[in-house]
Amino acid sequence: MTNCWEGPTLRSSRIKFVALIFGAFGLLAAACGSSDDSDSGSSDGAPDKVKLTLQWVTQAQFAGYHAALDQGFYADENLDVTIQPGGPDINPIQLLISGDSDIVIQPFGVVLTSREAGADVVSMGQVFERGAYRLVYFDDLDIGGVPDWAGKTIGLWGGFEPKVSAAFGKFGMNVDADANIFSQGWDMVAFLDGQLDLASAMTYNEYAQALAGNESDREILMWDPNEEGTATLEDSLVTTESWLAENPDIAERFIRATARGWIHCRDNPESCIDIVLANGPALPRDFQTWQMNEVNKLLWPSTNGLFNLTDGMYQETADILYNYGVIENTASKDSFDMSHRDRALRSEKMPEGDLYGNNFKPMDLDPRELFG
Repeated sequence: MTNCWEGPTLRSSRIKFVALIFGAFGLLAAACGSSDDSDSGSSDGAPDKVKLTLQWVTQAQFAGYHAALDQGFYADENLDVTIQPGGPDINPIQLLISGDSDIVIQPFGVVLTSREAGADVVSMGQVFERGAYRLVYFDDLDIGGVPDWAGKTIGLWGGFEPKVSAAFGKFGMNVDADANIFSQGWDMVAFLDGQLDLASAMTYNEYAQALAGNESDREILMWDPNEEGTATLEDSLVTTESWLAENPDIAERFIRATARGWIHCRDNPESCIDIVLANGPALPRDFQTWQMNEVNKLLWPSTNGLFNLTDGMYQETADILYNYGVIENTASKDSFDMSHRDRALRSEKMPEGDLYGNNFKPMDLDPRELFG
C-alpha cells in the first residue's frame, strides 16, 4: 500500500494536513535543499548528492529507482543518490520542506494539497501514467456498475475517497448518503471475512493479498476508476520550486537516470525483482513478482512518453480534488514543470531507449500458481 494525502474525514484531515505543513515551515529557515548550483557537478568533480525519499517501504512499486542505483545509471550521471524508504511514520513532504530530502515520491494530489497549504512543492515528472487504485468485490454480489453500490458497505482509504466520491456523483449519488463507508486498514482481512461488500485495493498490492487469501470458489472482480474517468494521478517525482531552480542540471540528470531504471525494469523484470529483494530480503518473492508486473503496467505502454504530465492529466486530478472538497481553491498549472523532464529525455546524453514502450508485454502470471 501507499500512504495518502487525506485521512478518513476529508475536511478534518485537510485541516490537520495544513497544520502539519506549516509546522514543517518552522524548520525551513534553518534548513535547505542541495546548495550545489553547478551545471556539471561539484567544483571538485565529486558526484552531486541527492536524497530520494520513497512514498512507502521498499517494494517493487519503487523498483525503477533501486534499479537506477544498482545498474549504475545514477553514477553515470555523476550523482550520489541515497534512497530512503518511506513508512507509516515518515512524512515525505515534511522532509522535503525541511531540506532533509531533495526529491520525494508522492501522489500528484499531494502536490496540490501541499501547495494549497503554502508549500512550494512541484512535480517534475509523472511516474505512473495510470492509477493502480481499484474497488474489489466478489462476483456473486451482482454489481453491474456504480449505481449498484447503493446501500453497500465500502471500505475506503481517506486519500483515495475522491475517486469513489466522483464516481457516485457521476450517477447523481452521494457516497456518504448512499453507501455505508468503512475505514479500511492496509490489508484485506475485513473484505475476506465478509465485513465489506467492496474494498479498496491497489492492483500491485492489496489485490494480490485478496487473491492469495480467497479460499472460496467466488471470483474477485474489480472496478477501475481509470475507465470510469474518476481517477487521480498517483506516484510523481516531487521536489520544491526552490531546489529545482537552484539545481536544474541535477534534476535533469536524475530524471534521465531514473528513466533508464524504469526502462530496465520494463525490459528486465526478473532483474528488478532481484534488485528489490536485495534491498528488502524479507520480502516474499511471489508477491514482489506480482507487484513488479502490475507496476510495469502503470507505466507501459506510455501514451504521452515516460514521466510526462500533460495538461489534461493535471486537469482531471485538479477538478476531482476541487469538486469533492479536498482542496478549497482551484489548482494552478504551476504545480508541475515538465521542462526538465523534456530536456533530460530529449538530450543526446539519453541512451537510446523507447520512452513509449509500445511493444511492452507484461509477464503472464497465474495467481493460483504464483500464490499456491
